[in-house]
Amino acid sequence: MVAVVWQLTIHENTTEQFERFYGADGAWTQLSRKSRSFLGSSFLRDLGMPTRYLLVEYWSEMLVYEKHTADFDAQIKALEERRKEFTASVESLGLFSALDVPSRVGPTWSRRSGV
Repeated sequence: MVAVVWQLTIHENTTEQFERFYGADGAWTQLSRKSRSFLGSSFLRDLGMPTRYLLVEYWSEMLVYEKHTADFDAQIKALEERRKEFTASVESLGLFSALDVPSRVGPTWSRRSGV
């Protein structure tokens, strides 16, 4: 599994718009979900600097991520253009191997019955 990590800084007073765009049901995530190898993402806001965010996208493998970016190039570019409305900067922090990731099989972690 690979993790693609981005740091994004937004303009003042665009928090709601930005979080909707990158959130669980946002346009960026909806496009990523078109690939079966997209495993999900973590979307984090810096407590000390509320205009700074990290986005970590998890993909099953690098080749499939690269295919996704090639297959959806036009849609990705359109979304990147749209995000300029609320982002001051976007920086790729790199591509990482995801280590010690919980298993995705079996009951969900939120199941509390213990059965």
